[in-house]
Amino acid sequence: MRARLQRVGIIGSGVMGSGIAAQLANAGIPSLLLDIVPKELTEEEKAKGLTLEDKAVRNRIANDNINLLATQKPAPLFEPAGASLIEAGNMEDDFDRLA
Repeated sequence: MRARLQRVGIIGSGVMGSGIAAQLANAGIPSLLLDIVPKELTEEEKAKGLTLEDKAVRNRIANDNINLLATQKPAPLFEPAGASLIEAGNMEDDFDRLA
């Protein structure tokens, strides 16, 4: 019997992790891309009144790397819409979702 991947968890959203997530998205496989929680706010986050507890801040590193996939050359995603199959998360809040 063949097993089919339904969803994949990837730890680390840098070049390799986001690239793996992109190739999985190209194959139609959703993934959860995790990275560390930032220790400081950016100036933009401060201006918006966000805190280190806001989900947008906590998932910033993974989200930023997902957004970079659209600008890389050669493009790792066959189509930009493939990024919708990649969910951003962080190691502190979402690690238990890998089980």
